Amino acid sequence: MKRSSQIIDELFSDLHVEEEAGYISLFRQWEVIAGTDIASHTRIKDIEGCTLIIQSDHPAWSHLVTMNREGIIRKIRKAYPALGINTLRVVLG
Repeated sequence: MKRSSQIIDELFSDLHVEEEAGYISLFRQWEVIAGTDIASHTRIKDIEGCTLIIQSDHPAWSHLVTMNREGIIRKIRKAYPALGINTLRVVLG
């Protein structure tokens, strides 16, 4: 089974899309940013404006992401300031 980062890499490579302001890198680095435990139960779903949308596989993990929201946003803003992420929303899926 392919990891989501591999699928994204292939998609953007096929479309010949260059990395824009760290967007692709953010998807690739989700495990580093969120931590292994959280990342194994969540994924970045989308970025809407300044909001990072995270999809979780269980309400307990959604809650954990919410509790760690400030730290996650701080890491993203430090590593990817050009993205302008300043809020995070968690959806169950």
